[in-house]
Amino acid sequence: MKPGPMRGLVLAALLLVLVLTTTSAYIRLSQAGFGCADWPACYQHSAPIPAAGQLIPEASTLFWARALHRLAASSAGILLLLIVFLGWKALQDVAGRLAALATVALAGFLAALGMVTPSNLPAVTLGNLLGGMGMAALLWWLYRRDGAGTRVGRGMLWVALAALALQIALGGMIGARHAVLACSGFPACNGSWWPGPANWHLFNPFVHAPPAVDAAPALAPLIMAHRYGALLLTAVLLPLGIASARRGRGRTAYGWLLLAALGAQLSLGAAMVLANFPLPLGLLHNLGAVSLLGATIALFQGTRCGKEQT
Repeated sequence: MKPGPMRGLVLAALLLVLVLTTTSAYIRLSQAGFGCADWPACYQHSAPIPAAGQLIPEASTLFWARALHRLAASSAGILLLLIVFLGWKALQDVAGRLAALATVALAGFLAALGMVTPSNLPAVTLGNLLGGMGMAALLWWLYRRDGAGTRVGRGMLWVALAALALQIALGGMIGARHAVLACSGFPACNGSWWPGPANWHLFNPFVHAPPAVDAAPALAPLIMAHRYGALLLTAVLLPLGIASARRGRGRTAYGWLLLAALGAQLSLGAAMVLANFPLPLGLLHNLGAVSLLGATIALFQGTRCGKEQT
């Protein structure tokens, strides 16, 4: 997209979506899904409720996290509508217009999920996570494009995006089932490389989450699936980043960015376990996933019909 007011709107919407995904991660990781019982108000109030027992501990902090989340969601929705209606000509081609419409559709989808939250159905949490990531990816794609035509990535980039989406989904399932404490130790889990038996129904997001304490041993395979998924993702992204960093023509910087984001994400994942899962590291891990997604999409846009842009 060429520089101008429309590009500024896309950037502003992207920043709001990053706020949205970060506050959503805070709510999810702090298990604060029941911090506000109704929508769009919070227990029919517009300020923190001082009475004890109505919210989980640290009520004021959780209230403002949810309030910021809803404010960012509403503001992003308004900007997305402006992008579609005011920037229809600026988007120039079918691909850009479809991407803009898709972000609006995802915003509506997330709003609908917000009305049914809180819920102990993992599909709701997973839908929020993937929907937010999808919006960020589309807005980043719109922000970087110049409207000169549809870019088509190579097969390896499609594989990288698919592997990244799967890994993000597995991480979301861990949060949705409150399974983060199901494993002790790293890289093995409770002294085993595949604690079992694997209860495959727990990987199904449409099966209600059981109580976290009772289900801890059963949820351990979910943790290990995420860890093995990290190995798979590394096997895909590492050679892709190295090849891109060495190739040049504008791809070098994003190749190095991909390698840096991958290293940081792996380090944060290990640090979370070794430090007993502090919330700040969890939030950085969530932002790391966004960075990996952004770097991969930047490389994806660096190809046109299988050939590098000049």
